[in-house]
Amino acid sequence: MATLNPKAFPFSDSITCPNCHKPITLYDHIACEAAACPSCYSYLLFGTDGKPYVKDRLVSIQNKPVLPIGTEGLLRDVEYKVIAYIEKKEAAYNQYQWREYMLYNYAKGYAFLAEFDGHWSLIAGISFFPDLEKSKKSLENTALYQGLEFNLFNSYRPVIHSLIGEFDWDIRDERIKAHEYIRPPFLLTWEQNQRTQQEDWYLGEYIEEQEIAAAFKISLGNFPSKVGIGANQASKHRARWNGALMISGIAIIAFLSIQLWVGYLRPETVLLEHSYSLDLPPRPADTAKRKSVMVTGDHKTTDSTATAIGNILQDSAKAIDSFARDTAGANVKPDSAGNFEFKSFKTPTFKIEDGPVPLEIELSSQVDNNWLSTTIELVSEKDNQTWSLTKDIEYYHGVEDGESWSEGGLQETVLLSEIPPGKYHINMYPYSGSSLVNSLDVKVTESVTLWRNILITFLILCLYPLYCWYRARRFEVNRWMNSDFSPYQKDDDE
Repeated sequence: MATLNPKAFPFSDSITCPNCHKPITLYDHIACEAAACPSCYSYLLFGTDGKPYVKDRLVSIQNKPVLPIGTEGLLRDVEYKVIAYIEKKEAAYNQYQWREYMLYNYAKGYAFLAEFDGHWSLIAGISFFPDLEKSKKSLENTALYQGLEFNLFNSYRPVIHSLIGEFDWDIRDERIKAHEYIRPPFLLTWEQNQRTQQEDWYLGEYIEEQEIAAAFKISLGNFPSKVGIGANQASKHRARWNGALMISGIAIIAFLSIQLWVGYLRPETVLLEHSYSLDLPPRPADTAKRKSVMVTGDHKTTDSTATAIGNILQDSAKAIDSFARDTAGANVKPDSAGNFEFKSFKTPTFKIEDGPVPLEIELSSQVDNNWLSTTIELVSEKDNQTWSLTKDIEYYHGVEDGESWSEGGLQETVLLSEIPPGKYHINMYPYSGSSLVNSLDVKVTESVTLWRNILITFLILCLYPLYCWYRARRFEVNRWMNSDFSPYQKDDDE
């Protein structure tokens, strides 16, 4: 066990390497049970007489330590001294290699700074987090700590490649099986020593190199570059998503509240509702002169007979003229495009009391396998300002291959926004592909709810949160690409 002293680090001491006879500085000599010579890489154990002996020979370290042995620093309000540097790899995959710096605190014991591909985590055990004893694994690749669920990210057997420094146990004698669970930025690690069956839990937290450099007064240029995404690296996109979701939610609630308040102050009001008959213009008058009928033959006609015949002809002409008047326009021919133009008409005057307001004009007609189009002119009676547009109503239906079909509808709406207060009327200029269309219903409503604008506003307010969600998801998918336990396995396969 490390030497614990609530006041300060113990005094450093030195021993001589029994192999190369060079000095080795020890920073906790009393608790030291194993050490590695930084000169010849001999792995030393201490005998019962307290003298070191060579137990094994190590390969030289592959990387120059970012934090030299003996470096002191204040990291997250805890004083640390670097007393060992370890290079490790996975037993099954040599390409997965990482580095650990053992930190010694005189009041609490040991912690570790682990670095993999430029990503750093500060890790400590039960001496720093006593409630780690309550951690437990589940059967669903999860672990629980303080009621929080961590997901299994990696299962492996670490192997020591090389090391320098001092230890209070025979680190080379360990045979560790490890499970790593993540809940970014935290890392929960379960370790079991296969030799002793002892189990230990460790809690880590992702830490940026800037914080480490400031704590130990190390130049940032000495730190390795980051590669990919760290196992427990916090997602800035998720943080942005959470923030954007909250802000957008507040904005949507505020927007809905304003809409409800405006709807209460300015309820929808029908200003005009009427059904209008559609009449074709009268046919051109028949200016041809009628000629008298003379009955001739071999027999003489009496005056009375001629008079009777003339009366009959006159009554027939009158009947034809009356029918023509009753069916005015029935014989009007379509224009060159095959369309019939009805008489234009003007609606009664209606008044907008307060404005500007959105105005909805609803048109409906019983068209059947045909269409009706009308040009609409909203006219201000104050200054003759005009809003003009054209709207089509069309409805077709039938049966094809035994199946009924239909398209279009009998009703269309026109929406005009920001109409100022005042008196108005509407001029209508209808025309159709059939002379049989006989009516057009018109309904004018003010202060209608602009659902399209509301929907567009919702979409705009949701765009940034959706973007952040997408980036956060992609970040997580990329993170779990390095894991055999990815919940995004389907995404990876795609």
